Amino acid sequence: MKPNSRVSGRGAVCGIAAVFLWLLMPLPALPGAQDGDAEKLESVLRLMERSSGNFRSFSADIVKKTYTAVLEEFDPPESGKFFYKRAGNGSALIREEITDPAEKITIVREDQALVYQPKLKSASAYKLGKHKDKAEYLALGIGQSPADLEKTFQISYQGQGFVNGSACSVLELKPRDPQVASIFSSITVWIDEATGVSKQIRMVEPFEDYILVIFSDEKLNEKIDDSIFEQRLPRDTDILRIN
Repeated sequence: MKPNSRVSGRGAVCGIAAVFLWLLMPLPALPGAQDGDAEKLESVLRLMERSSGNFRSFSADIVKKTYTAVLEEFDPPESGKFFYKRAGNGSALIREEITDPAEKITIVREDQALVYQPKLKSASAYKLGKHKDKAEYLALGIGQSPADLEKTFQISYQGQGFVNGSACSVLELKPRDPQVASIFSSITVWIDEATGVSKQIRMVEPFEDYILVIFSDEKLNEKIDDSIFEQRLPRDTDILRIN
């Protein structure tokens, strides 16, 4: 845990909740202009473009770690499953199902997002409205067109690395909107050089705390039934609705 002077602020923008608060903000569609190693960056973006053109679905095991800079340590990791596909209308369908250390289910469907904690019998429901397309930021670097990413981020090439033995190209995404940057100052994605999708995502907050998401046992473009992206809530669930 952090000192109390920062716990309240972090609690408001931590993890999934931070992403949904981000989704509810207006994001300008500005033209992209990238710096860095231009030739290598363009090569990675072409790979991502080919992958996005063929994208239908993605599923994987997931591990999430939260790093607290002032303590120089990670919180206990969360692990589970991640499912992502596009609906017939092109919108994102996402299910993140954390099973350890405590069950937590996140669903994104149409213009709704739901975070459900069965053990606590509580759920938070978010209405994304006109920003529903931004829900794909929960899976940055997986199936999105680079041209669309460049409208929201300044993208730069940061070199190469390995994640779970897979060679990756590392890209840094800096939000163009200052409001978004006040939540995540930068996002780094490790793009698998074999598939053109993210193997790892790091979302850095202004105080240098960050959330690290690692995918493994990925399955690309396999059939995922739409029922995976539905979640029935027991009648005694306490629901907080956020518009």
